Amino acid sequence: MQQGIDSRAMLAVFVTKLPRLLLMAVAGAVLGSGLYLMAALSRAQDLCYVSETEYYIQFAEGRYEARDHYNAFTWNDVLGTEPILGRVMELLGSGFDKDRVKAMLSAKMPSDVRYLTILVRGQDPAEIEAVKNAVGTALEAFGTSRDTFDEIYKIKDLEIVREEISFFGWRAAFLGAVAAVGAGAFVTAFCFCLGSAFYTKTDMAVRLGIPACGMTFRGECRGNRKGSLERRQEEMLSENLKMLSERYAPIWLLDASGGREAGAFLQDIRDRGLAAGDGFRVYSAEERTEEDAVFVAVIPFGVPYREKIADEINDARLHGGRVVSAVLVQADRRWMRIYYACCTERK
Repeated sequence: MQQGIDSRAMLAVFVTKLPRLLLMAVAGAVLGSGLYLMAALSRAQDLCYVSETEYYIQFAEGRYEARDHYNAFTWNDVLGTEPILGRVMELLGSGFDKDRVKAMLSAKMPSDVRYLTILVRGQDPAEIEAVKNAVGTALEAFGTSRDTFDEIYKIKDLEIVREEISFFGWRAAFLGAVAAVGAGAFVTAFCFCLGSAFYTKTDMAVRLGIPACGMTFRGECRGNRKGSLERRQEEMLSENLKMLSERYAPIWLLDASGGREAGAFLQDIRDRGLAAGDGFRVYSAEERTEEDAVFVAVIPFGVPYREKIADEINDARLHGGRVVSAVLVQADRRWMRIYYACCTERK
């Protein structure tokens, strides 16, 4: 962890993870819009009627500073005070509950504080009509009773209509997508910074203290085309495996997957004729080797593996073995080309 962060490797990880992050964004958007739809359906069961009335506020001469105090928040508070709500209840009579009437009222205001819109919501259109008229009377009386205003009068009165509910929210979908991508990016960065996965040969050399003899790539090149990076890595691996097989015999292939990665690597080098397959064997913990046995660690690309392979290496060393090299297998071609800034070269 003291070696620092390889920023180019992190960039390559994020670039190769882009399709997954995009899928997470889509899933997050679907989830966000789904939650919004559920909330909208819940509200739809108690649909209300709404009345919308717009008033014009004429501020008194020399009291223009009051405009800084009367905004939508202020008016929502003022509507529930005695000068307005108390007058509304006087006009409505004893058949109305004060708390219920207060809950029916709300105010909104655009950027121009001279225009005030009063909303009245409820289940009964007749009740809404009565409350709306009472609020209008109380509000006009409030405008003449305060020296802050010259008057407050009605300029637009819309019909009482059934409240419309949108069943799709762009904001909910956007927030869901952002949250999903943020979570995916955080997990990707967090896992990379842990340093348990190996992405380059340098990672193996630095974290395990073992020289790397080469790497193999996942799958076959499309159309049997290999870039300069693939060709050079194959040459290096072939030369190094030949050198090791001439220097040591036999060489045990060690992994932390019960022999699966080592067996696949052995079959790969035999099929491609990269080295004499007879000089390499898959190591099994159940079959202890003789002392001074020579090992090559087989490490898969981009898989949390450091702790597991370090444990296997320590076990092999405890029994007298020597781990002389490591090989990175199943590397992602696209990731490597981004990291090494190489392009595919056709033969």
